[in-house]
This record gives sequence, structure tokens and C-alpha cells, in this order.
Amino acid sequence: MTEHELSPLFERIACPETMPTLAHPDVETWRPVGDHDLDLIVVLEAAMAAADHPEYALPRAELADDLGMSFVDRERDSIVALDADGRAVAWGLVHHPPGHDTLVRSILVGGVHPEWRRRGIGRVLLAWQRARGEQQLAASDLPLPGWIMGFTDDRARGAGPLLESEGFTAARYFAGLRRDLGEPVDDVRAGAGIRVEALQATRADEVRTARNDAFRDHWGSQPRSEEEWRVFLSSAVFRMDLSVVAIDEASDRVVGFVLGEVNEDDWDGQGFSSVHVPLVGVVRGHRGRGVAKALLAAHLIAAGDAGLEYSTLEVDAANPTGAFALYEAMGFRAATTETSYTIVV
Repeated sequence: MTEHELSPLFERIACPETMPTLAHPDVETWRPVGDHDLDLIVVLEAAMAAADHPEYALPRAELADDLGMSFVDRERDSIVALDADGRAVAWGLVHHPPGHDTLVRSILVGGVHPEWRRRGIGRVLLAWQRARGEQQLAASDLPLPGWIMGFTDDRARGAGPLLESEGFTAARYFAGLRRDLGEPVDDVRAGAGIRVEALQATRADEVRTARNDAFRDHWGSQPRSEEEWRVFLSSAVFRMDLSVVAIDEASDRVVGFVLGEVNEDDWDGQGFSSVHVPLVGVVRGHRGRGVAKALLAAHLIAAGDAGLEYSTLEVDAANPTGAFALYEAMGFRAATTETSYTIVV
């Protein structure tokens, strides 16, 4: 074995034989998340959003989708904490997605109700999540890096210090951008041989292939599975009419994409109507030809024509494709910041 080769993950991580005890005087019950808990968690997430990031909250359907993935073991991967009145005061999920080309990931989501913070509940929850993440990584025989990952909106002031106290390190910074759709959009065309058009359902799986290629050099990214992609595209907030693709006319294949979502429930917290862009990408062989700029222009025009006021997205501040500068050139401006924390095995 050379210095650049890794032994299998199960040889490099000490798997906890038992999970940490879930106990706190303010919590009456800790249990895996059941279907009957979804509405309780939605109320909890709404309170967390109001305190930490009022312009977006977790929709119930997305929560159900996340917990319903075939690779999620609710009994072992999820937890909800209830007070004596049956209200959800905290919850967590340790997500272990199946894409493992260059990295094995366990991703922590969840949190504590603002009224129950600074009592130690978050520390109990995070210790449990970290241990579950270690168990997931230790079950892998792949000779790849293993990451336990957590993301925080920087307005949630206590989240970063809590993660650091549990051994996580701030690893990457992201900016939330927004673009006023009332501002003019330049007429931008892609290079010769590239056609930009609205996304059609018949191209959906091609976009997954293009996404997996485009994001291979993006920090922390791994391929999306067919199941993950199907759930993503079938979401109630996904908008085919606000999504555009770039087609290479010689091969008739998708080489770039901008995808849009609209969640009207977020508009009150934002103070404006909006479309959110969860994914922008160009396959590596077609970069440097103006494809991304043309796609963004087409998306912005479609969103403006739909009567929406803003387009929003997130970008890795150190994105290797120079995306941050591109978005600024297209009129996007920074509005929020987020930090990703990791434990690397």
C-alpha cells in the first residue's frame, strides 16, 4: 500500500458498539421518527426556520421523502425528542446516501427548538448523531475517505460552536445569492452547436447523467442515484417550466442545466415571490463556451415572465468552476452565508 492508498473504512474507524444514552431532564421521550411524528417535526422545523433562516423552511413532503428513501433505516438513522406535552423539541436524521465514487458520507440534519436551546439537548442529540455516522462509515469496506458532515446557516449562532465541541471542523463556506428579476437580462447565446431549451420530461434521466458528470469535481459531491433523482423531480415544488437545459446538437445530449423550484410557503418569510435554483451545472467537456451564462439567462427570463420577483441559489465560495464570479456577473448578490463542518476519517 502506498502513502496515497487508504485501507477500507471499517479498518480505520472505531465503530461504537452501543449508541450514546439519550437522556435529558426536559425530554420525556426519545424515539425513532414514525409517520405520526411528521407533523410534529414540521412544526418544530418552522420554529427553527423562523429563528435561523426565515426565508426557507422544510416542507412536509420533503421531510417524508427524505425519511422514505430505501437507504434510510428509520429505526437506526432517525430520532425525535418529545416533551411531557408531546411536542417535538428536537429531532435528527443521519443520512447515508448511496453514491460512493470517491467519498463515503454520513450527513447530519435536524436541530433543537429555539425555546429549548442552551439546555444541553443539542449536545445529547449531536453525540447520538455522530455515533450513528461512525457506525454507518464503519460498515463500509471501501478504501475511500469517510466524512461525517453537518451544515449550518451562520445566523444559527450556537450551531457552529456546538459542532466544533463534538470534533467537527469548519471545512467549506457557501453563499446564498438572490437576483432581482425586475432587472434586465442580457441576451446571451451559447457557443456554436449548443441549443438552450426548456426541460422536457423525456430528458430527465439525461439531466441526472449530466449532473453526475458536472459535479464530479465539486467539493463533497457524489453521484445521485436513480431513486434520489426520481424523488427530486417528482417533488411538488419542482418546476419543469422554470428549468432549462443545453443540448449538444451533434450528439443530441444534455450538456448543461439550470433547474428551478417554487415553494410559495417560503414567500412570506422572504418578503418576495421567488424561484430557487437547487442545481446549475455544465459537463466538463463543454465548459468555457458560455453554456452556463446562456442557461442562466434563459432561466431568469422564464422566471420573470412567470411573474416572480427573485431567483435564489447557493454557491460554494471556492467552487472550482468560477461559479461565484459568473453569478455576480449575471446580477446575483450575496444575501446569506452557510458553513459546512466535517469529521474526516
